[in-house]
Amino acid sequence: MLIKSLKINGFGKIKSKELKFKPGLNVIFGPNASGKTTIAYFILNALSKPGDEIKKYEPWNHYEFGGEITTDEGTFKVDFLNGEFNTLVDRELFETVGFIKENEKLDLLREKDSFVIGYMKKKMQKNEWGIRLTEAIAASNNYFEKVQYCIEELNKKISELDAQILDIKKEIEKYNKDILYKKELKKEKEKIENELIIKQSRLEEEKGKYIKELNDKIRSLSLKKEELNMSLQEFSRISKIDREKIVQVREFMNTLEVLNKNIDGISKQYNELLNNLKNIETLLEEKMKNLNIKDEKELETVNLKIKNLILLKKMYDEKKNKLEDILEENSLWKLFTEKENLIDELEEEEAKHKENQNKIQKKIDDLKENLNKISSSIKIHKDFSFVFFFAALISLIFGFVMKNISLWLFSGAIITGIAGFIETVLWRKKEGTAEIIRNEIDELMKKKIIRPRYLSLLREYNLKSLKELRQRYYEFIEWKARKKDYQSASEEFKKLESEILKELKDFNLGSAAQIIDSGISYLERLVNEVQRLILTKSSLEKQLYEVKSEMENQLKKKDETTLTLNKLMEELKLSLDEIKNFDNLYGKYLTITENITKVESDIEKYQSMLDNEILPEEIRNLEFEIKELQRKNKEIEEELSKELKQIPSFETLLEKIQEKEKIIGKIESLKVYLSNISKAKEILRKRLEEYVETYGKKFKEEFTKILLSIVNETMPIIVEDNLSVRLNINGEKLNPEEFLSAATFDQMLFAYKVALFKTMAEHNLPLIIDNAFIRYDNERLKRVIDILNHESKRRQIILLTSDIRLVNTFKDIVKLEG
Repeated sequence: MLIKSLKINGFGKIKSKELKFKPGLNVIFGPNASGKTTIAYFILNALSKPGDEIKKYEPWNHYEFGGEITTDEGTFKVDFLNGEFNTLVDRELFETVGFIKENEKLDLLREKDSFVIGYMKKKMQKNEWGIRLTEAIAASNNYFEKVQYCIEELNKKISELDAQILDIKKEIEKYNKDILYKKELKKEKEKIENELIIKQSRLEEEKGKYIKELNDKIRSLSLKKEELNMSLQEFSRISKIDREKIVQVREFMNTLEVLNKNIDGISKQYNELLNNLKNIETLLEEKMKNLNIKDEKELETVNLKIKNLILLKKMYDEKKNKLEDILEENSLWKLFTEKENLIDELEEEEAKHKENQNKIQKKIDDLKENLNKISSSIKIHKDFSFVFFFAALISLIFGFVMKNISLWLFSGAIITGIAGFIETVLWRKKEGTAEIIRNEIDELMKKKIIRPRYLSLLREYNLKSLKELRQRYYEFIEWKARKKDYQSASEEFKKLESEILKELKDFNLGSAAQIIDSGISYLERLVNEVQRLILTKSSLEKQLYEVKSEMENQLKKKDETTLTLNKLMEELKLSLDEIKNFDNLYGKYLTITENITKVESDIEKYQSMLDNEILPEEIRNLEFEIKELQRKNKEIEEELSKELKQIPSFETLLEKIQEKEKIIGKIESLKVYLSNISKAKEILRKRLEEYVETYGKKFKEEFTKILLSIVNETMPIIVEDNLSVRLNINGEKLNPEEFLSAATFDQMLFAYKVALFKTMAEHNLPLIIDNAFIRYDNERLKRVIDILNHESKRRQIILLTSDIRLVNTFKDIVKLEG
């Protein structure tokens, strides 16, 4: 296959790009991110079914996703958005032998798929020796089939003879069975004839009994019918009465009963409403007397007077509250009156107190800081004193033990003991100073907690701060201003009070100021009660009128119903008891009528059974059994009258058996011959398989030769029969990827793919290389270029690279913009 050109409408970052290719080696150079890998994957997906990576190359900023590729077989379009693609090559095969990627991690340990190995085996079979072995196997298969066909034909003849022998045996068996069958039929015929005599006698006896029973039942039912007809005559009058009129009478009786109950209920309701009205009228008269009025017409005037009183009362309360506010005195008012400059003095005292507190606090902080320093010094001197005394003690102990240097040790003990004593004196002295400072801090803290006079004053009057005290002083000033208006407000209050009392006197409520609140509330409540009673009275009067009208209506209906009921009773000529029990009487009449009809039906049924000879199931079954026995007896006679077929000849049977044995002998001879052919065919197949399995030998040779020409040194490579590759290190077969450098592994991968292609040379696939030589050193890169030049003479190679060394090597290159 030869790729002539590409047209990429949209694939990844590439849009509207055209590239042309020539036979042999094509070099495309571009820096990183210039689209080399995108072009390589476009070629792969344009020639074969798209893979999972196609999603990575969906258009970035345009809508077209595809293009076209031109090969020596024609121009082929691809549109990945609409699922239009080509299958010019098998994708798996193309990736295996015609596609090398940068940093490709092909698993060389994994067995190659059956597709690749299958092609290699087919190629081996097309060699001269492979063709000979294949033809020999085909000839043995043909000969085997012919012998097999002979055996099958002989088996068919045996099957035909078996069928003929079986038919003769069946005829003999049938003849024997027919003889036995006739003997059994004769026995059965005798048995049936005896059974027929018994059943016919029994049938005559059962029929006589059944006819007698039917006649007895007909006589009994006729007597019962006569009795029922006599009883029916007693109810003949009931049957002639119109039942609809009975229903009307009952409805009128029920209506009359309901009307009586309604009249009683309405009468009770009327009396109850009349009593309630009288009670309301009495209570209303009493309440109006309390309001000093005679009738309801004067109520509106009284209502206006009370509303006026309520308005005056509201004004009265406002004046009263105002006077109480003026007269109300606070304990602070006396203090403010006695000493007007009190707040200024207290504020000055507060400022002095805060200043004094700040000074005391500063002094306390200074003393605490000094105390901390002294405490730290005490700790140091104390620690040194213990260290020196301990050193003196150790020196004394060693002085007594080590006599050679005892003088020096004793001298050291004295010096360290003196130093320890001095340190002890110092920390004791500093402890005394620290105690004095602590006492001074305690004295200052006592001074700090002494409460000033202004705080005691605030606490006495339940105030939180001087600001609140000043607020009380403003209230005191306002109170003094209000006190000047007290006289005029008092006169207005008294005038209003006298006016209210005058109005209350009209309602006989006295003239004391204490009754103003209660009196007005009483009058207001009394008026509301009178209004409510008037409404209740009006409602009761309306209900009385409605109840009275309803009662008159019910009485009228009762008279009409009674008159109609009496007329119907005269027409029917029945008493009330008869009307009430009419359903029972009519039910008895219907029962007797139904019984007569049933008896007549039964008589007719039994008579019909006699006339038409309708027999019970038991007798009919007996008749059926007799008929069946007669039918069987007739069938047996017919069977016995038939003649037997002639028995077949035994000589014919013997001839067929002898012919079958001769054919069996021939089949056994052919089976031996067939077994020998199978063994020969198996030997030929094994030879062919052994020859075909040498497909790996050529691949091993090609792979080793290419890898050696690149690395220029022998490597401990092992290629297994399944085309997997391993390293032989100290007798162990190891993974080459774990022991080789990345560059060497890339070179092994290149050699592996090129060797695969050469082994499968009938597939003329192009070789696409995507920046796979970037890690090669200069020497090995030069050797790979020689291999590519040689390889490009037999197939097309498209090399995409960002390696500047290749730009200097090749003259005819295509450059991509970065």
